[in-house]
This record gives sequence, C-alpha cells and structure tokens, in this order.
Amino acid sequence: FFFENPMLSVARTVRAIRSSATQVQPAQSRLQKAWQRAPIKCVKISAMETPLPPFPIALIYNQSKHACQSVLADLRAVWGSKIKVIQVVETGTHHLQGMDGEVVIDQKTWGNMEHFRKRLDAACIEDRQLGYRRSNGEVVFMPGWSAFAESSEAARAVTDIGLVWPGTEPDASERLEKIGFKKICSAVGAPTPPFIVLADDGPSANLRDPTVKQAIVDKYCGMVVNMKSRKPGLIKSIHGGGGKGTAHLDDPSDPEQVRAAVEKVLNEMNRSDGIYFEEKVNTDGDGRFFQLELEVDGDTVAHGGRFVWFNSRLQKVVEIGLSDEYVTKFMPEDLYQKSRKWAELIAQKGDNNTRATMEALVFQNGKGEWEVQFIECNRRPQVENEALALLQQDTSGNRRYTFAELMMRAAGHPPPDFEPANAQVALHVRWLHGDPDHEGNITYRHGIVNGMKGPRLDWVASELLAPGEISFSADPQLGKAVILASSWEEMCDRAVEYFELRQPAIQGPPSTYAQTMLNLFSSKAFRDCKVASNETFAALEIPEFGTRSFQAVLTEQLAPILVKGYRPGQGVDAERWPTSEACAQVAAIAMGLRQSNPRETAFSKYSRGEISLDQYFDDLRDKLSNQGGAWVTVAPRDTCQQGNDSESVGIVAMSRHNAETWAEKAGCVGYELGGSQYQMALTRGFDPSAVLKAGLPYNMPAHSLQRAQYVNGLKELPASVRQPLFAATAELVRGHYGYPKADTVPWFPYNFHAGNYFDFARQYSSQDATTAELLAAGCSPMPTWVFSTKFTLEELGEWTARQLNIFEQAGRTLHQIRIKNPGQGPGWTTSAVWEHVKTIRGVFAQRNLLPPIIYIHNHDFNGLGGHIARELFQLAQGRGFPNLVIDGAYRKNFTHNDNTVMLSALKLTYEQREALEEYNHLQQAIEGVLCRFDSRSSQMTPWDSNWSGGTEGADLRIASEYGIDSRNIAHAVAVASETFPLERAATPFAEYILRLGIAIMLEDAIDPKTPENVRAFVNAGGSLNIPGEVLVGLKRWESMAEKPPVVDKLLANMADELQQELTDMDKSVIGPENLPSHFTNRQKFIALGFQQPGLDFIRQQGQGKDLTPLLHAPYVLHRKPRTLPMNTRMTINMGDETKKVDFLGFGTAPSGDITCTFRYAGEDVRCTVPNPDAAKRKGGKKAGNDKADPGNPNEYGTVVPGELLEYLVVPGDILEAGKPMCVLESMKMEVKIPVPESLNGLQVKSLPCKGRTAEAQGTILTPGDLVLVAQAPLK
Repeated sequence: FFFENPMLSVARTVRAIRSSATQVQPAQSRLQKAWQRAPIKCVKISAMETPLPPFPIALIYNQSKHACQSVLADLRAVWGSKIKVIQVVETGTHHLQGMDGEVVIDQKTWGNMEHFRKRLDAACIEDRQLGYRRSNGEVVFMPGWSAFAESSEAARAVTDIGLVWPGTEPDASERLEKIGFKKICSAVGAPTPPFIVLADDGPSANLRDPTVKQAIVDKYCGMVVNMKSRKPGLIKSIHGGGGKGTAHLDDPSDPEQVRAAVEKVLNEMNRSDGIYFEEKVNTDGDGRFFQLELEVDGDTVAHGGRFVWFNSRLQKVVEIGLSDEYVTKFMPEDLYQKSRKWAELIAQKGDNNTRATMEALVFQNGKGEWEVQFIECNRRPQVENEALALLQQDTSGNRRYTFAELMMRAAGHPPPDFEPANAQVALHVRWLHGDPDHEGNITYRHGIVNGMKGPRLDWVASELLAPGEISFSADPQLGKAVILASSWEEMCDRAVEYFELRQPAIQGPPSTYAQTMLNLFSSKAFRDCKVASNETFAALEIPEFGTRSFQAVLTEQLAPILVKGYRPGQGVDAERWPTSEACAQVAAIAMGLRQSNPRETAFSKYSRGEISLDQYFDDLRDKLSNQGGAWVTVAPRDTCQQGNDSESVGIVAMSRHNAETWAEKAGCVGYELGGSQYQMALTRGFDPSAVLKAGLPYNMPAHSLQRAQYVNGLKELPASVRQPLFAATAELVRGHYGYPKADTVPWFPYNFHAGNYFDFARQYSSQDATTAELLAAGCSPMPTWVFSTKFTLEELGEWTARQLNIFEQAGRTLHQIRIKNPGQGPGWTTSAVWEHVKTIRGVFAQRNLLPPIIYIHNHDFNGLGGHIARELFQLAQGRGFPNLVIDGAYRKNFTHNDNTVMLSALKLTYEQREALEEYNHLQQAIEGVLCRFDSRSSQMTPWDSNWSGGTEGADLRIASEYGIDSRNIAHAVAVASETFPLERAATPFAEYILRLGIAIMLEDAIDPKTPENVRAFVNAGGSLNIPGEVLVGLKRWESMAEKPPVVDKLLANMADELQQELTDMDKSVIGPENLPSHFTNRQKFIALGFQQPGLDFIRQQGQGKDLTPLLHAPYVLHRKPRTLPMNTRMTINMGDETKKVDFLGFGTAPSGDITCTFRYAGEDVRCTVPNPDAAKRKGGKKAGNDKADPGNPNEYGTVVPGELLEYLVVPGDILEAGKPMCVLESMKMEVKIPVPESLNGLQVKSLPCKGRTAEAQGTILTPGDLVLVAQAPLK
C-alpha cells in the first residue's frame, strides 16, 4: 500500500493548506481553507478508468452491515486489493468478510466523534500504515448512505481528526438542507410547496427537560395553527430521512392533530432545531403523485430519472431508474426537461461539489394539468443510486460506481462524461425480512441470514446480501439487487420472476415481503403505470403469511410430535403404540419403495398427454379381457376409515407407492382416495390438497370419493362454489402430472348421492348436476349407483340412461360406471349384484355402445364379501363380460373383500400372484403402525348389518365422548334407521342417522329405546338434540325411500331451530368472491371445499400449526413419544417438495427442555421443545376442564362433546330459553347449543371456556364440562 499515486497531490495540497493555516488562523478559518478547491488541474476521468485509487485507505463508518457491504463491494469492484478497506465496528462484533481491518468503538457511540477520534488514534498506533496515511491526508472517511453522510457537523468533525470527507462540502450542505433548499428553489424559479419555518438549523433546546419540551411544542403548534390553513401537509425535520423525522398533518387547523405531529417529529429526532411545515401537493386534485429523483454530480445532471414508491411513513420501498425515453411514461417530456434544468440551477446556486439527489413530486392537478414541485436535496449517496448508475457508462463502456466516484470527487476530479448505457430500466430491489401491511409498514422478523437461494439470473446486474443476524437497531435491510431490462414491461416480468426464484436463506420465522413484492409487480395497475408513489400498497393484496423456512418446520411442527406424540391420549387403546420393531419395519419398507421403479402403463402415458383418454380405455379393456376382470385397492382409505378411526392420512403416500409398485403388477387398476379422508385430514391438522396429491399414482387412476353436492365434506355447496372448486381440483391434478394443456384431466372421482335422489317435478338431481360440472372442468367422473334392495332395477335403468345423456351432452363418452354398497347386509348377494350389472349393460346395449366397465364396491362384515366377489367374477366371465372391476384389500383386513379370495377367479400369472402376495404383506405392515386406533376386532357392527361401513373406529371414539356404551351404538343406529329411513346410510346420511341415534340414546324420556317409543315421543311434541344440518337433511329428504310422518312432526316440533339453520346456511357459504385473488389452486380447493374450517386451516398452516410435513413419515408420526432412534432418516413434506432429513437424537437443554437434533444438507439443526413432564413434576392444576356441579342450577354442563367454536352470549346478557348460547364442532358438524329452560331469565355471569380463533383451537369439551355460569339478574 505504499505506492506513489499522482492523484494524492490533491490530498497533500489540502493537508498543506490545513497545516499552514493552523499556525495563523482560528479553527473555523482553517476548515474553510481546507475545503477550497485544490490549485492544481485534475483530469476528467471515471473511477473505472483509474488504475490506482485516489486514496490508499478507505475507512467505512456505518452501523448497517448492508451499507458497509455496499461500500466495500463498490471499492473492490473498481480497485480490488489495491485499496485497503477498514470497517468501524462496535465492541463485541467483527468486521465483515472482505474487510482488511477494523476500528472498534463502544456500543451506542455512533456519531460521537470525540470517542471515535480516541479509538482511531489507538488504531493508528497499532496499524502504522493507517497512522502514516492519516497523517498525510490519505485516508478517506466513507459514511455510506446514512443521514450522517450529509451532516455538515460530521464533515467538519471528520476533517478535524485528519480524515478526508468525500461528501458535500459543509457550507454547500447547509445551503442545500431542506429549508435552505426550498429557499434556493424560490431564488432560481423552481417550484416548491409552500412552507413555514418553525425553527432554523442551530442549537437544539434540551428536550429532556419536560418543561422546556412542552414550551417548544406549544410554540410550534401555535405557529402552525396561526397559519389558519386547512390544507394538509407535513411537519418535517431537516435532520430526518428515510421516513424518520416526518409526520403527516391532515388538518393544520386542528390543534390535537398538530400537537401529535410535532411531538412525533421531536421524539424521533430528539432535537428541536431545523423544523418546518410543508404543504402536501395536489390537495386540490386527487392527492396522488409520483416522486421523481434527479441525480446531479456537481452541477451535471445525470441521464434519466428515478421514480420512487414508498409506504405511508414515507419509507422508500421500490426505486426504478428510467432512461430519458421511459421517464415520459410518468410525466410529459417538456416538464421533464424543465425539471432537469431546475435541478442544474439548484446545484449551481448551492455550489454542490459532489453526488446529490434532487427530489420532486410530479402530479396532475385538479384541472388536469401536469405540475412538478421540488421538495428537497439529498446530499449523500443513497442505496438506490444504482437504479440510475447502471443506466450510465463512461467513454470506455464501464458502468458507474457511486462510492468510487465519491472518492474521485474528494480527490478533486470533476465529474466525467457519462453516456446512456444499453439498458432502459433499472429496478433497485430492497431485501427486507418482515410482513408489510396495506399501508406498507413492515413488521420486521428476527432471524439469521445464511445467504441467497435460487438460480442466478443473467439480468440481475448486482446482488448483495449481508450475512449474519438481522439488526433492528442498525438497519433491518438485508441486502439489495438491481435488475436491468430493456422496457418497463420486461422489468415487471423480471421482477416477478426474481421474487419467485431468488430469496434470502433465513434461519428464523417466515416473511411475506417477497410475495408482497411479487404481487406488486404482477398487478395490472402497477404494470400500467397507474400506481402513484403515495399509494403503493393501497389496492395490493398482502399475503397473511410467508413461506416457512425449513428450520421453522423442524422446530415448530416436527420436533413437538417427536417429544409429545400424535393425538396423545386418544385411540381405541391410547397406550398401544407400535413397537420399535414395527416402526423399523415400516421405515425399511419406505426406503425400499423409494428405491423401486413402478412400471409405466397406458395410464402413465395418458397422464402425460402422450395418448388420449379413449386410448387409455382401449388398453384397460384389453387388460380386463386378458385377466377376466380386475380390482381396485381400497387400502388404506377405506380399510382405515372403518378399522382405524379414519387414520389413513399418514400412510396414504406410502400406500400409494406400494400400490403403484406391487398392486399394479397384480392386476390392480385403481387406487381409492378422498372423501372423509380429506375431511379427517383437515380435522387432524393435515393439508387435504397435499393428501390428494400424495395419493395420485403414477400408473393407475386415483378413484376419489365424492358426495354429489357435499363434495368432500358435510356442508352442502351451491353450484357457484362447486364449479370453481372442481376447476381448482382439476388444476391441482394437472399440475401434479405435469401436462397442463390436456383436454381431459387424469382424475376419476366416483360421484354418488346417498339416496340416488331425482326430483321428477324439477327434473333435477344434485348428482347429475355435479357430474356435469366435473365434466365441464375436464375431469372424468365415474357415476355411482348406491346399492339397496329398496331401490328398484327400473330406477337403476333410468338413472343409467341419464348418466349416458349427461356425458353425451358434454361431448364425452361414458366408459365406466360404479355400484356402491356403503355397507354389506343380507341383500348383497351374487345374484342381486349381477341383476344390477345386467341392467346397466342392457342400457348401454340399447344405445349400441361398447359394454361399460363396471366397478363394484362393498364392505365385508361377515367374511362373505370376498367369496361373493369371486362368484361375480366367475359369473361375469361365464356370460362373456370381463369388464368387472371389484374393490378389495389385503388378506385378513377384516373390513373389505379379501383380494386373495376374489382374485382367485382371475387369470393372473404366477408373477402377478407373487406381486399380490408382496403387496398384501407390505400393506398389512404399513397399516400396523395405526394399532392405537385399531377397531377391526370390534363387536359393534352385526354380521348382517347394512349400515354404512367405515365407522367402527369413529363410533368407538364418539361413544366415549358422549359417555355411551359402545355396544349400544349399533342399536342406536338401528332404531334411528327404522324411525327415519333415509336409505342408504352413506355419507352424509350416515352422519345424520348416527346423530339421531345418539340423540335418542341421550333422551331420558325415550325408554326403552325402540322405534315405537321414538315415534310416540316425537308425536307428543318432543324434540331431539341434533344439529341444524340434520334437520335440513330431514326436511329435504333427498332419498328415493318414502318419508314417514314422524319426520314432518319432528321438523314441526323444531321449526325455530330449522329456520335458524336455513338462515345461517345462506349467510355462511364461502364463494370464490370471498377469497383473496392470490389464493393458489391448493388454497381454493381447501377453502371452497371445506368452507370456514378450510379457511381456518389455511391460516393455521401459514403459522406452522399443521402436521402436513409428516405425511411421508408414518413411522415417525405414529411412534411412541421420545423413542425415535438416532440416525433415523425421514422424508419431510414441504409443499411441492420433499426433503430428506436425518434425526441425530434427543438431548436435554440446561433449562430441562428436550432437544431434538436433525441433519439436513450437511448442516445440523437443533430444536428445543418444552419437557411435557415438567408440569407433572411441578404439580399444578389437574388435567381437563372444570365440571359443572349437577346440584347447582346456575351452572351449565355440556351434553354434546366437541370443540367450542364460539359463544353467542356475553357476560351480562339475559338468557332466553331456546335461543342459541354457543356453537360447538362435534362429529364434523357445527352444533348450536340452545339455552335450556333451567337458565331462562338468568344473567350470564362468566364464560369459562375459549372459542376457536385463527391462532388456536377452542376448548375441547366432554359431557359435563362447565360451559356457562349464570346468576340472578343484577338490579
């Protein structure tokens, strides 16, 4: 660094002037002489054209890591290692990588130049080179872009301690500060908003003295009020910047508003000088404006202009540099040229000697005329300088580097001649980590910056990120990037792509900043140049939650399950966790399946768009002909729904992989999915859309259950909701298979209505309507007839004909149809089913169509199901009809047809039967991890039951919640079915019947529990404690079974409850118009399909309160807490991605909390979870809720178990019998609890439970739990 540089002569001249002046002149005169121009000629040359730096050492003084990084990057880009760069840091911190040294100051001493002088002196003793260069005036002080960089006081102090100041000359800086700037504008004729000076720059009063501060506030308030103006404006401090030291004042005549604005500015700046009031612009128009920034170097105005968009606190958010051509998108050409001339005159009048920015506001006034008003001059480099710097180049074609050019000016070199570069638009992107609101104010998030992630993009001219912990005290800005484009439109496109692909890798909570910026640049208004600078976020959609980091997922979603367990205390046998051997076996199966390669089939080709749907069906028919039939696996969707309390969600992905690997080789042609599987996924904290995608096989279609107008839930959805829901579902499936342009979607939902209902008067069926809507969305629905001996074959024939018509009207061919027996029952015989098959075949034959592919589904309560299926295959083959496909599951599954029995009738090869054996073995082991919820040995369902299958596990849970002997559930269902014969009891009718049965069991006035006694009770005016949804279902009676009189009588007895439910239904439907426009197809599927619970889940998912990451790791999800072995590898679900993670083991933190350590991508991540045993050791309140005292008439204990959604009363209300008191979610339904007669006329004293919120679940209630405390009305 000891080299000779001719340009150092300027610095030496300055030093010589200072040295000679010291002997004869006072300090102020010395400083004035020091700032005189050097008496030698300096050439006009850019920094990039200079082989050596004008100063060998640069000392960066800025507490912002990002600012320091920016200065360092500029200097290194120009001079590399030829310049020594030293950073000033606080005690306890270290300089950034790439710095050559540091000067350490005490914490919180930034701006204390006397302290800095002492520390610099000490550093010069340690670093002789620094001391030598300082003594020769060869160390340049670089303050970055802080307000400190334009302080005349700082400039004089820096010069006084022997460093070179690279910014605006102090006297010029004072002339160009905010108040002086406005005076210069008036002198040169540049327009500026009207203003009044409250206090000139100078000594500040002692604002720590409350009396002094109050007097200052009163004085300034009086001056503003005495203006007698109602025009809105701003109270400003000349010492402010970046939104700090500025307060909005909407009505200067309102003393309270004035006082609040004045106090805000004084509190932020902690000084009373340099305060003024400035009128806002365009107050006679619409108040909108664009902020234009023109850069000057000395008095040379740079090419192009920069436009700025900011938030309500006047903090800049977006800065875009535009060439001269593109500036005219925001202002007329002649006004732009006038503005450039005014900027030049202001710089000349102020004797500006270096880089500065003239800020002006451009707008159309109330008369439609364009105006410009200059508001201030920034005399410091700004972070956004690159938004114009990259639009310029020197005569050698080099870009301009802001901080390097500052050093050139400090050395005396005049501004070089820059010319326009090739780019027309330069966007300066600020990287922040926080959540903007609709005014653009950002709630910053803590975290540690580890770098950038995503692909590098050629058109990103520069990108800078400061690694390490995010600082809120210094600068929350993480970094920046500059995007170049040849047009405004291309800049917007590239900004969207950038925010989609590139993001900081942050260890900490998620942020919505990137998505908000993406929404801004993709919005039509912004792309059309219609968004003004002061309305950046006004109409912008702000995402509620940001993308979660992987560490947050491990810490908040995975580790708690490892420590506390999944659904602790629940299950048929809550302590029957799977053994370590069972979990290890499933983990090994998962690894083996991941390493397998499923065979490609015709469906694989169809899903990729390589063959048509008709060609797929041709291939399927060939396969059926060769085998004599085929099968669809219902494991685990239906086996676990019936036998494991609907706990199929956690094993759906692994089971799908097993099916596409082994079941397909064994003649399987479909994988059952959906329905209550999605519904229970949502209830238990899993993303239903992720479950859907996890269940889409590579080589066979997913057969997803759909319940006509109820779709996948229990809430009836109108067509206005169903149609966009089906469209979103179709796009989800298209996206999964990667062929978005296909005419049809590889999605085969089997669509059924529980009662096969058809309204002849209206010629309407909700099943027919939803089938047509699915076709319109490009899906291939499978119309499904619900089997019952009470539904005639004639009705089946008419139904089949309607299905053919629906497909024909949609321009499609109906290839496949389904018969669904939701249970079994004595009527399910080979001959009965075959008659149904013959009827359907006959309708197809009458129309000269190809024989249909007929799918058959049933449950097996008595071991005969598999044998009936085998007989059906044999009968069909004997009649020359190989197109039967029957549902089944692995051997000894105890819920559905035994596939080894039924497939013995097919012509399978030896290899296929080996594959079947392998599939069965693996599937049984996979479902073994659900042993806590295993109810397959339950005696609840009689052998000859025709009750809807898939309920034993859920029924056992519900019986426990209601305190009912589980052996009485079957009797309750039988009594309800005979009294209210909806037929068939498939969802949602199954839930209706079950709720009616439970209500009958809980009603003491009905004894014994017989259909006759129920009828007598109802006919005597009795009502049942059932949800409003059940009443609506009874009223509509959408079943071909005849409605008995007792139904109408019950509805008459409960007319008020029925009417309330009908009213609420109309109000509560969530349609596409209620959803944010940024919702993805995944979010639309959840919100539209599951309504308010779906929206609640989306919110909870954004907060990391769901279990979706564990969809692919059942051996982790269902394992006993704190028993996961070290070095267990698991697959974690992260949206559309999966990540492999190794668990390194548990530990104990010093606090006693439990630690979980993971390894991902070669890095260890340690998470801490509170020890659940700690509370037990400390004692404390007993588990569970308070119970109501049966002997206290003022306490109400719930009869209905479930989650409290909300109270409909508040303390102080007078209770009225029959009016709704609170809402619970019970058995997947919302239940309004009415005020009982015993509380009529009393006053609500307290509400001891908590309702559900967006952040937390409501209180979980069991019968007898205290819900409300009443008292006699207070006088």
